[in-house]
Amino acid sequence: MVTVQQVFDMAIHIIDEQNETNGETVTVDTNEYKYRTISILNSVIPRLYPYSGTYKQAASGRPAPSQLYVDNYKDPDFEQTIPLDDVLSLSVLPYYLAAQLISAENTELANWCMSIYNNHFADLRDKVPAAFEPITTPYGLF
Repeated sequence: MVTVQQVFDMAIHIIDEQNETNGETVTVDTNEYKYRTISILNSVIPRLYPYSGTYKQAASGRPAPSQLYVDNYKDPDFEQTIPLDDVLSLSVLPYYLAAQLISAENTELANWCMSIYNNHFADLRDKVPAAFEPITTPYGLF
């Protein structure tokens, strides 16, 4: 399972905000991003959940994954596992997170990240296996 820290690290590297000498992603410059990360991920995970290998159909109502827990925004728990399969977590989430983190500072880079996110998500969505179901004939066969 992929952790929040792994997705955050990838997003920070995508937007090139890591420490240049040692590659660290949690620095004074990225604290603002760290504080916003879990809320951003919680906003997109429910939309991606139906396409995840971890998806479980609810008996009634709309199925929802568990939310990432935030107790303290100044020190969020980045060791939480993301309730999506590894393919979505590693190929789609970092680009979405990067776009959202940088959107106010660099719209061109944010738009590029969102286009990569949209392309990767569309590609994965198209490859979700389909299932056959019977077609009802409410008026009978003619």
